Amino acid sequence: MGSIGKELERMLQVGRPVFLDGIRQFLLARSTLIIAALLLTPCLLSGWYWYDNRGETETQVINGEEVRVGFDGEPLHEFMADMFYGLAFHVYLPMVMALVALLGAAELLDSEFQKNTMQLLRTSPVRMYEILLPKLLAGTVGTFFAVGVPLTCLYFALLVHAGSFGLREHLPLLWAALGTLLLASLAYSGIFLLINALVRRPLPVSLVYWLVWEVIMSGGSSQRFTVMHYLRSFALPRLDYLGIVADDLNLAIENTSGDLPELVSIATDPLQAVAVLLALTAVTMLLSTRLLERKQF
Repeated sequence: MGSIGKELERMLQVGRPVFLDGIRQFLLARSTLIIAALLLTPCLLSGWYWYDNRGETETQVINGEEVRVGFDGEPLHEFMADMFYGLAFHVYLPMVMALVALLGAAELLDSEFQKNTMQLLRTSPVRMYEILLPKLLAGTVGTFFAVGVPLTCLYFALLVHAGSFGLREHLPLLWAALGTLLLASLAYSGIFLLINALVRRPLPVSLVYWLVWEVIMSGGSSQRFTVMHYLRSFALPRLDYLGIVADDLNLAIENTSGDLPELVSIATDPLQAVAVLLALTAVTMLLSTRLLERKQF
């Protein structure tokens, strides 16, 4: 136990400044600031629209709760929740988050290469995993913060149209989006750090991986080899209250073995999905460490 305690103490001493420096680099990078500003724009527009029209929305009392309704008489919170679901799980998570993690990973390692400090770190008493692990955590936290804050603002900006009932009613949807985002930030940060350790021009390779592997292969049975499959599998049971099924998250394939074709879910068990993502991250970190230890600079 004493050796484990000393190892943890050493990790904290070495890793803390690397982590804090990585967070600073990540969040102050020009690309991160531009993307965050673009993500906050629809939140501001939605908030302004609500403020300008706040007195024009009709309300009904349902089960003792004052619920705002739309022009068709339907509860407004259901429409706004569906809109947030579509933006979160079909735009922010598969596209925006991956782009932020990709650019962030390049920022975290590229600075070491540009300053010629990677060779110095490799020949110092500091072990490579003591550098990479804090950078992975910095990439994870940075991606989660850069996308999660605008995503949370979007939730409140949309659901505020439906009143306090809508905000409370759909909190499980927000938690599902943020939980999936955290797992996605961890897994993609690990993959993009590995690509940065593997090639000299990581951005084109990372973009090709994302577009070809994660986007094009995200349909059909081949999606089991993508990160997005396990992220969607994790989120699926948490979206059940909205009536979201496997086909809505592209987790169903057509089974033609019977008389009539039918859609069959290929979603992975949520706990297994989390285990796969954690194992993938561990493998990418191990490979990145080995590659940087042997790489010629």
